[in-house]
Amino acid sequence: MERLALIGVSQRRGGSAALQAWNAWLQTRLEPPPGLVREWVTLLTCNRSELVLALGEGVELEQLRRQMVPPHLPRGYAFSGEAALEHLARVAASLDSVNPGEDQIMQQVRAAFEAALAAGTVGPTTSFAFQNALRIAKRVRREVPLAPAQTSLFSLARPALEAMLPRPARVAVVGAGKMGSLAARSLASVEGLELWVVNRSLAKAIALAEKLGARALGLDEFLASPPALDAVVTATPVAGLLGPAFFRKQRRLVAVVDLGMPKNVVAEAVGGAVLFDLEYLQRLGEERRARLRADLARAEQIVLEEVEQAVVEWTERSMAPAIAQMREAYRRTLEELVGDLVTPETIERLARRFVHFPLKGLRGLARRHGAEVARTFLVEAGLWEAGRG
Repeated sequence: MERLALIGVSQRRGGSAALQAWNAWLQTRLEPPPGLVREWVTLLTCNRSELVLALGEGVELEQLRRQMVPPHLPRGYAFSGEAALEHLARVAASLDSVNPGEDQIMQQVRAAFEAALAAGTVGPTTSFAFQNALRIAKRVRREVPLAPAQTSLFSLARPALEAMLPRPARVAVVGAGKMGSLAARSLASVEGLELWVVNRSLAKAIALAEKLGARALGLDEFLASPPALDAVVTATPVAGLLGPAFFRKQRRLVAVVDLGMPKNVVAEAVGGAVLFDLEYLQRLGEERRARLRADLARAEQIVLEEVEQAVVEWTERSMAPAIAQMREAYRRTLEELVGDLVTPETIERLARRFVHFPLKGLRGLARRHGAEVARTFLVEAGLWEAGRG
């Protein structure tokens, strides 16, 4: 656990400019310098860009940041050990999201882990961290009613957007991925609304539109000749997708919701329409966070309880080789002293009993100061051979 580290930025802790810069870097093919990192998982969502890592032996967190993070990037945050696990668990449980309680983030964390598994960059440290973070997130979701199912980033904008729209109204959702699909499904239930689903793949747009009773349009056709809209929601990975040329054709537009990363909408071109960008959505999220204060406190307590238990489990695992070697040292000593007087079974039983006495103290030492400290004690006491286990 001492080797676990997490670095990155988020919308809540850095803002959109920092988020876009880190996002662009992490979307490139990541090749950490040899020896610096043993394992890594890239976590990219609409409001965070993070790396979860297992540091190489002897590598310090600040050394990692100096050697791996490009100097032009905002510094961001960094966590190591138990703090890194706690942060990852809070992310998976959607406690650090712009919209607390959204269930999409847990799916994104799982997808990032599975992608790293497939790429072969996961090892025992990152695997343990992600498996426990996802387990903790499930417990938080099961026990604390932070948000209903299908809550997403768009859920923050929907009430205000719905109140602004005339009736009837025409709204387009650009992007039929996970984020766009959630927005489209949410809007499909609004009465008096004609919904359009737009996607680069027309077949994908048609498939979603047919499920929702909406109309479908390919992206190229939409950009060339868009229908007159009252609102548009974007959720694509394309920077500046909607600019002056698009907005000059929209005379009755009252609202624009930009869920994309990087930003899909050129803000200066929107004109008189209300722009719900990440900054605006973050303000709405903080207002909602204040209303959820009691539930969030309960969720945070669950995270702390579960992280403490996970650290105990990790310590037990890491101490297992040392415990086995300590028992063997006791067995050899007993064999030398009383091997002629008692049976091998008795010696084994005594060795296990003698190990029991210091074991509780060693576990406490490891939990408080790290397994390395406990191992150092064993090495210095001659009860564990350095370099083994």
